[in-house]
Amino acid sequence: MAAVEAEHQNRADETDEIPFKDGDSDICQQLMDRYAKSSASQHRHLVATAAAMRSILTSESLPPSPPAYFAAAISSLDSSTEDPMAVSALLTFLSIVVPLVPDGGISAAMAREAVGVLVKPIDGEGEKKLGVASLRAGVKCIGTLLVGFCDLDDWESIRIGFGSLLKFSIDKRPKVRRCAQECLEKLFGSLLSSTLIKEASDTLYALLKEHKSVLSELSSKKIVEGSKVESALKSENAEAAHVLNVLSATVPFLSAEVSSCVFSELCKLMGSQFSPLTRQILKAIDTIFKSSEDTVVVPEIEGVITSLTGYVSLHEKNPADTVLHVSTLLKSALEKANSTEATLCLRQLPLVCGSLAGLLTSEDDVASQASVILKDLISSYIDTDNLLTEKSLSSEDEDNLAGGDNINAARSVCTVFESTLNSCDGIPKEHILTVTGLLIEKLGGISYILAKDIILKLADMMKNAAGGTSSSQYVQQCIGAAVVAMGPVKLLTLLPITLHAESHSCTNAWLIPILRRHIVGASLEYYVDHIVPLAKSLMLTSKEAKKSGHGKTLRTCGHELLKLLPAFCNYPIDVPQKFGSLVKLMVKFIKKKSFMHEAVAVSLQMLVNQNKRKPKPSTDMDDEENANISEDAKPEVDSRFHYSKKASVKNMKTLASSSAELLQTLVDVLTASGTQISADFKVAIGCLASTLDSSVRKKILISLLNKFDPAGESEIEGQVNQSNDSNDEEKDNNSATKTQLKRSAVLDLASSFVEGAKEDLIELIYNLVRQSFQATDEADLRGAYNTLSRILEEHGWFCSSHFAEVIEMLLSHKTPEDEASSKSRFACFHVLMAHGIQSSSEEENEKAFLILNEMILTLKDGKEEHRKAACDALVMVYTTLKNSSSMNSDELCPKLINMISGYISGTSPHIRSGAVSALSVLIYKDPEICLSSPELLSSVLSLLHTKSIEIIKVSLPLVPLKYVFSLSFSLVIVYLQAVLGFVKVLVSTSQAQDLQSLLQNLLYEILPWSSVSRHYFKSKVTIIVEIMIRKCGTRAVQLATPDKHKSFLQTVLENRSSKAKDKDETNDSQTTFIDSSREPRKRNHSSETTAKQDGGKEHNKFKRHKNTHHSDTNGRTGPKRPGTRNFGKHREASGNNHKSGKDTRKPNRFRKAS
Repeated sequence: MAAVEAEHQNRADETDEIPFKDGDSDICQQLMDRYAKSSASQHRHLVATAAAMRSILTSESLPPSPPAYFAAAISSLDSSTEDPMAVSALLTFLSIVVPLVPDGGISAAMAREAVGVLVKPIDGEGEKKLGVASLRAGVKCIGTLLVGFCDLDDWESIRIGFGSLLKFSIDKRPKVRRCAQECLEKLFGSLLSSTLIKEASDTLYALLKEHKSVLSELSSKKIVEGSKVESALKSENAEAAHVLNVLSATVPFLSAEVSSCVFSELCKLMGSQFSPLTRQILKAIDTIFKSSEDTVVVPEIEGVITSLTGYVSLHEKNPADTVLHVSTLLKSALEKANSTEATLCLRQLPLVCGSLAGLLTSEDDVASQASVILKDLISSYIDTDNLLTEKSLSSEDEDNLAGGDNINAARSVCTVFESTLNSCDGIPKEHILTVTGLLIEKLGGISYILAKDIILKLADMMKNAAGGTSSSQYVQQCIGAAVVAMGPVKLLTLLPITLHAESHSCTNAWLIPILRRHIVGASLEYYVDHIVPLAKSLMLTSKEAKKSGHGKTLRTCGHELLKLLPAFCNYPIDVPQKFGSLVKLMVKFIKKKSFMHEAVAVSLQMLVNQNKRKPKPSTDMDDEENANISEDAKPEVDSRFHYSKKASVKNMKTLASSSAELLQTLVDVLTASGTQISADFKVAIGCLASTLDSSVRKKILISLLNKFDPAGESEIEGQVNQSNDSNDEEKDNNSATKTQLKRSAVLDLASSFVEGAKEDLIELIYNLVRQSFQATDEADLRGAYNTLSRILEEHGWFCSSHFAEVIEMLLSHKTPEDEASSKSRFACFHVLMAHGIQSSSEEENEKAFLILNEMILTLKDGKEEHRKAACDALVMVYTTLKNSSSMNSDELCPKLINMISGYISGTSPHIRSGAVSALSVLIYKDPEICLSSPELLSSVLSLLHTKSIEIIKVSLPLVPLKYVFSLSFSLVIVYLQAVLGFVKVLVSTSQAQDLQSLLQNLLYEILPWSSVSRHYFKSKVTIIVEIMIRKCGTRAVQLATPDKHKSFLQTVLENRSSKAKDKDETNDSQTTFIDSSREPRKRNHSSETTAKQDGGKEHNKFKRHKNTHHSDTNGRTGPKRPGTRNFGKHREASGNNHKSGKDTRKPNRFRKAS
């Protein structure tokens, strides 16, 4: 019988889950259609019941509508016999019908009567005869009738049904209980009448009081760790535990009075150790916090906080998940208290923090979440502004520091964390220190008083740290937070760096790196008047301590103290008052202490840039120059610190008033040294110069030129004595080297003056550049190129007025060997070419062709850095034209493309290859170029219309080598490979939908080259086809492939399938296999990137491989349009170059594209 009932239950559940159609559809017919063929007894009973109901409706001439079926079924249930199967079928039928009844389909009186009818069979003795599914169906019907049809303004109308739902909401059967709780929650949510809400709340509270004794007993019952909660709940007291679940579901809807009572009872039930009810109690309290008014919670807040903190204090004996839940509830409790009475929150804050601080020593997951909660609490309730508003900081003696609730709470929280630190052996865990650091930071200046003992304790940890800086990382961060909060002056008062002359030692020297990283908003005066004298004392004592072995340590400490200069220049507060004194000190550093040059340079950058609202130092430096400044020289700039607009203006005036003298000193010292000016000083000079008027900068530059005339001294280079006397020759070489260094120094300084300079100064600087180009050896033009590029980038008028002259000057010199000069040279070409293309002058347009010609030739250069510079410049030209705001901006980019396309029809294969490479670079930048210019793709692919394929495949083995390996023939190979490279870039960067329209044309052009194995043509075509398959799908590629090449495509597909299969079969050793199998591809890829086609080098490459050439039996004729060199060409070409030992000759841009 039990098995039958279980099956009945499962089947009924299935029926309940399947929706039925409402409206005019006959429910009886739906049931017959669904279960007519079922052999299950409950289905036969259900169908028979439905048929009987329809028979009743037919006999009374009623329509087969849900309301009519409901009336018939209720009547039948009211007069039903004691047969459980019949009652079960009727309840199931009603659970299907009632949800289908439209609004108003059942009157309130009839619904009330129906609820009474439904309660009878499921209450009392009838309950024992029915299965879970039947009871659940009855409960569902009652809930639906109460919510949808009963009079919700009349308690008597719902009282019986409400009581039944309440009874079943604590039933021992889970499915019945959950259904009743859901219905009860919906009913509570539907009640609008305060009278009914009160009646319902009182009824629920009565249920709680009824089970109060059992709940109290269960809450005091301790559960040993590892045992199950269910085993602690006997069948007779399980109902009491379910009462708490009912409360959790309904407490948001209870009356305020009952909610307060319920909350009070829950607080009493909450013990300090885990019990069978702990999770239910916590869930109910959580619901009250989230849904109830503050007036409900706050009166009991102190009690609940006491209970919850007691539970957390025994966290080692309680489950971790409940401890974390309680921690979250403590945070919510303080939020509730703060919303109504801030002083109450502050009084409870130390207690909460104390209990949560104990969790910071737990397992990482618990400690991590506890630290997050503590940080939130500290950030919310401890703040410097609130502390200072209490006006009680007249004394800096903690014992005499009077204060209100804010200060008392902060003091107590500090005591908590001091105790936590004292309880730790060695370095505390990360979570303790991060929270402590935040506490110090939020205390601000008052941390000097309230957190004094904490800081001293941290200092002791640093002194005793045995594991080096890594073990004390978070301790250092805490002390760094103290530096930010109270400032270096007060911190050094607590932890002074002191020289002990007798023992030749220095205490607290470990503080220096922390100060360097964290000082912000300090005083220049303190550095000048205290740090510098202390550093001098250390360095002086170090001389006396040489014999004792402490001299080096003291000298290092002295140097490190002086190097705190950038930290004290990090948003200093007294620039107007003390910058003059600082300038004098900097001059001494520059002249006498070379180890301070970097610190001085960074300090000057920070002072200027921060007042220009550029917070990061060295913002004007390029990547190479940034790398020259060590990280230790740069303090960690706190984003919260910044100058107001008024303060910035005042500071800039001060900087400008003293910068002229400092700048003149820097120029004199650095140029007199005869050494190259460092990158950081170049930027520092530029920063200082930007604060000065252009006329002042010009005056300084002229004064420098009066000391040294680069044009005059350049003539000395031509007068070098050619005597065989080695001494004379060495002397002349030294003189020439010194001249070059001085000239370089002048140009470096001049380039720093370019920003914001007026026309007369720019002309003066340009004259220096021009003289360098005229008089200097090619190897000494780095400064000239850099200065000229800055002039062109900063001053648009200069490009217009000196356009032709500058182009002629640049083109008269070959590409420099060093990377920096090459980069600056092409930066000049970028500005000039963009100007020439945008110009309406035909002459300037023609000049732009000269630059383009230089770029195209360089793209085939043998040096990778030259190719990269040309690629970058070409891309920048395209970007500039695309972003141009001129009237004809839409015509500029097509104009550039047409200029490059013109080279495709050139007679030289080398030029053709360069033009295709240039187009590949732009296609990689903007794949839509080919879509907007269909003729461009045709022009490039037309290069494949050559009979070279037959020469490569057939004639090569038959023709004498002296004819085969001619320069022109090797260059044909180069540009064919370039075309394949272009196609690969196009295929790789195009969207799949765009590539679909190009497939047929591209495949027709490149597939003839799949029969040529020489020079990696076949492998390049294979790569391109694989990309097409990956993007467009196998079917699309098959349809676009000519019939004569179907066999090649099939081979590609089979190889792809084989690779995928091998990968799946070797999944366990995938990493090892892939690394080894892909190694050749990897090497080809990187070298493809740099593959360069120079005629001579390609010629040599072919010679090295002449014995490996072989002919292909699949000959193709010229009209078949042989394949191109694709972007992938470089990959294979580079593999060839690698073997032959030759330098690769392909633009770096292609590496990215491939």
